[in-house]
Amino acid sequence: MINNYVGPAVGNVLALHATQGHGANVLRKHHLPRWRDGGLTGAVMQVSDWATLGMLLSEVTQSEGELTFVRNRAEFENRPAGSFGLFISVEGYQSFAGDFDALYALSELGITAFTFTHNVQNVLCTGANERFGEGGLTHLGKATLEELEKLPVLVDLVHMSRASFWDALDLYSGDLFVSHSNADAVNPHPRNLTDDQIKAVAERGGVVGLNSYRGYVHRVAGEATLEHLLDHAMHTYNLVGPEHLSLGLDFWEGPMEMLAGVMDSVDPDGSHGLHGTGTSIYSQGPVGLEHIGHLGNLVEGLAGRGLTPAEIDLVTGGSYLRLLERARPATVPATH
Repeated sequence: MINNYVGPAVGNVLALHATQGHGANVLRKHHLPRWRDGGLTGAVMQVSDWATLGMLLSEVTQSEGELTFVRNRAEFENRPAGSFGLFISVEGYQSFAGDFDALYALSELGITAFTFTHNVQNVLCTGANERFGEGGLTHLGKATLEELEKLPVLVDLVHMSRASFWDALDLYSGDLFVSHSNADAVNPHPRNLTDDQIKAVAERGGVVGLNSYRGYVHRVAGEATLEHLLDHAMHTYNLVGPEHLSLGLDFWEGPMEMLAGVMDSVDPDGSHGLHGTGTSIYSQGPVGLEHIGHLGNLVEGLAGRGLTPAEIDLVTGGSYLRLLERARPATVPATH
């Protein structure tokens, strides 16, 4: 199984590398056991600067083979037996924004995807949590899309305002997906996708990853359960089919002391219910899927809702790998 989004674990990498140095082995010691308990064999981690990328590659190198950095489907499927496949993507709203040379370097290194924002306005686009206005892509955001069109890198439309989302669909003809968002029809929220957005992603051959964050699962975050998340899964399944559904389970796996600051930064005025709620909403997933080690419960739930084993295989990794294979075929050099 593959999870499209384990970005919050990066917070733990940053914190422990700062105190223990580059030999901290954070992923191997603190995250890999739980990921394996949940049945994961691969995951996508997000970076926003060169330093963090270096930390992750250092973690892989020092893992004694327990982690393998993978850049495409072939490398994932041919990794050493028992090794966990680590894909890396970029959330480009910080140091990479506007650095077009970096896009080519990152693609050559093996970065699989590029995300434009983390819910708020930046130099590239308007994010989903902006209260005032529905602005779209900036001129720099549009220029970034033009560069990404030349590269075998997926564009991840997550975290965007709806105007930014539709701008990207109109301007970009390459491969795209939404790594971790639920269905607005099940739980209305600016971070969730409307039916028209889900269908537009599917029409382009993309996938939408289920998000375990309780605030996006249920209107009363504290009451969110696995069954509510399955409602999102089935809505998308019925709308576009299992080949366009994947896992983007967004569990907080960083230090708790970082959590409140992160939540406040993406919702500074509290208009989306994130400000001041970090540890109470994001510290664990919905009841029945409290952390990634309980991922087997989600698989059983999908089967209970009528999905066949072949369809579950699509949702738990097959759909994402098929998309990645198209966007980043192993036989094509990274910048060709």
